[in-house]
Amino acid sequence: MKHLTVTISAELEIPDDWEIVDHPCGAPVLRIGDQFVDFDIAPLATRSADPEAEWSDADTEIIEEVLDTVVGLEADLDLRTHH
Repeated sequence: MKHLTVTISAELEIPDDWEIVDHPCGAPVLRIGDQFVDFDIAPLATRSADPEAEWSDADTEIIEEVLDTVVGLEADLDLRTHH
């Protein structure tokens, strides 16, 4: 069995009223109004080798197969304020 590590980094510019809070489940999450938002891996697939191929999560069979291989996942949230 091989191990694959996927590192995804994203930077979002968010409104001032969005904040990071500790959810009762113990995870730091983004709070937007009365909603809690966490980040997760979202695999996308295509059957096309075309450089302009469309990628989606519509092929649930392959997406579920990939997600079934995930043995650990961690999302770090770091809030920096720029004024």
